[in-house]
Amino acid sequence: MAFRSSEFEGSESSAAGRATMLADINITPFVDVMLVLMIIFMITAPFAVSGVDIQLPKSRAKTLSLGQDPVVVSISSQGEFFLGKKAIEREELVGKIQAALVGHDQPTVFIRADRDVAYAKVMDAMTAAHSAGAKKIGMMGEGSGGGMKAR
Repeated sequence: MAFRSSEFEGSESSAAGRATMLADINITPFVDVMLVLMIIFMITAPFAVSGVDIQLPKSRAKTLSLGQDPVVVSISSQGEFFLGKKAIEREELVGKIQAALVGHDQPTVFIRADRDVAYAKVMDAMTAAHSAGAKKIGMMGEGSGGGMKAR
């Protein structure tokens, strides 16, 4: 903090010799901390994209933007279904997707299936998404650059 006196020598305008003080807050440490936090979030954000470890099939299709918080159904190589990071049973899939789609302008569901999963499991997820009211159903794959992409 910095303090300054407004009393000047030889000045009679000061009331009974009292000095007024001005305090300045140094915001440099605050800015430093905020920049460090921003860098940490920028580095860790790509790792928080997917919840389940899945080997996605390779694709050269055009990448789509995911828009608002997407609803993603994942299918592991063992055929287990996940909504986000939470494991769910096949029978619960329609109800959980319906609940997740509430408030979405364009009800879209993306399906992330391991490359070794049976095609019937992917069809189960697509049927559940359609029954839950999804207007669009997208598939997610791994692009040539190694990143996850919506198609």
